[in-house]
Amino acid sequence: MRRTVLVLTSLCLIVVMGLSIAAEPPKSEVLNSFKGNLSENRNLDLLTMAQLFGLNGLNLGETVKLKAPKPNWTLRGIEIAGYDGFNGSRESLPSPEIIALEIRDKDLNLLYKYADSQLPYSNLWRNSTGPVVMRFELPPTRVTDEFYIVFYDRNAVQVMAELNSTGDSYFFNPYGKTKLEPAEVVQIKDNKTIPINWIMTAVGI
Repeated sequence: MRRTVLVLTSLCLIVVMGLSIAAEPPKSEVLNSFKGNLSENRNLDLLTMAQLFGLNGLNLGETVKLKAPKPNWTLRGIEIAGYDGFNGSRESLPSPEIIALEIRDKDLNLLYKYADSQLPYSNLWRNSTGPVVMRFELPPTRVTDEFYIVFYDRNAVQVMAELNSTGDSYFFNPYGKTKLEPAEVVQIKDNKTIPINWIMTAVGI
């Protein structure tokens, strides 16, 4: 299936990506889906699964694969860069929708699932008109080796992605024969298929 995206880099670059580093206890370890500093001039965009796949996208999840730094690493939090569309106007006030977050092991077995309204995590809640880091606290969830973060935006939150960037990012379909597909989009300007990398962070001890 072809996936088309319009680059909106200027909007994405206004987010201040203080992803997890300063607020966590000294013993916490941070795993990023990206490399380097996101405040650099990068090719970033904001996407939803419905934007890429239409109504079928409501059941699909933005997914990254990470590797635990040690056996039985305890996952305590997930951070995802996103935007709920609020730009300060009354017309842009978002309606509450249900988003979901999953942690899956290397074989895609479900370890943890959480669902809630997007509003407590989004930029409206923080009185921000730009993208923010959505922070989800988890009960202690042990992971060993590789694991997956799956986020279902349900067209309520746009998730930030770095365009034309290699990484372990995927589209996840819990009902499909092939559950994971590499995260790729087709750029409108040149009809070229490029990889994308979702901006997510895992925090654990």
